[in-house]
Amino acid sequence: MNSPLFRALVTAALSGALLAPAAATSYATSYADTVTVTAGRTAAAVAAPASWPALRQGSRGVDVATLQDLLAAAGRTVTADGVFGPATTRALKAFQTSRRLPADGVVGSRTWTALVVPLRPGAKGRAVKALQRQLAQEGHRVALDGVFGAGTGAALRAAQRAHGLPADGVAGARTWAALVMAPSAPAPGRPGDVSALRKRIVATARGQVGVAEPNGCRVYLKDCARTAWCAAFVSWTWRRAGVPAASVPKTLVAREVGLWGVRNGLFHRSNPKPGDIVVWGPPAARTGGHVAIVVAVHANGRIDTVDGNYRSRVTLRTQIDPRTAITRGHRISGYVSPRGA
Repeated sequence: MNSPLFRALVTAALSGALLAPAAATSYATSYADTVTVTAGRTAAAVAAPASWPALRQGSRGVDVATLQDLLAAAGRTVTADGVFGPATTRALKAFQTSRRLPADGVVGSRTWTALVVPLRPGAKGRAVKALQRQLAQEGHRVALDGVFGAGTGAALRAAQRAHGLPADGVAGARTWAALVMAPSAPAPGRPGDVSALRKRIVATARGQVGVAEPNGCRVYLKDCARTAWCAAFVSWTWRRAGVPAASVPKTLVAREVGLWGVRNGLFHRSNPKPGDIVVWGPPAARTGGHVAIVVAVHANGRIDTVDGNYRSRVTLRTQIDPRTAITRGHRISGYVSPRGA
């Protein structure tokens, strides 16, 4: 068949314009896994009902940091800070030009599929770190060290099982598509509880899981010799997610974060939401206690948190019962919400 209509349908399908209907099988198992090798480079051509995240200057978050790591892996000079600024735009346009793509500075499906590369155990570098960011964003415990070791392999196999893929521990085209294309699942809770800002806070916190001392001291706090860094971590997370600096606590004392919330009318003792700061210990200008970012609220009232400086690293903790949980000798006293969220 070679009618104009047939040619139009084929062209639309190859460009990703045709998507499977809602009644089709889950996107995790329905897309094609086509790999084309040209001059030693591998490009994954993936068609799926889900959409690659469209990124452009001004975008923020884990997907932007993933983009930046992949650009660096392709030989471009760019810092993975999660902020799509002018430097990232320049690096992206240079990459697009090198791959004969429209150099529009926008990351669409064609640019994503040119960027992602297959990875397997033993791989090292910025592309591995990009993979680790996506795994961490989904809640898997993995170090962001750019080394595809046993921990990354275990997290990858768990992610593949969750997406209905063969758990072979190799990040091929289908795995990359599942991790990057998959829409970020809103944290459990009542409808309307998760604003765009709260989603960014959750994604930012999850993307840091596995960062350990001394890296935590260099990223969130310059010197950990005299103080812990859980309070520095929650403030850093809010700022990185886009909370205005004037609306972020500046103290390095955990319980004083709660006091800051009280003074600013943002502290509440119940009904946590994703993106809130949870405070262990009564609000006070005193040392002790602990703070973390709430990343999920379950129907049974339990919460998941991402904690800075918990066992000397950024740690995801799950199914915490706010009524009974004790951390560093204190119970939960309440929560601090980002202003306006």
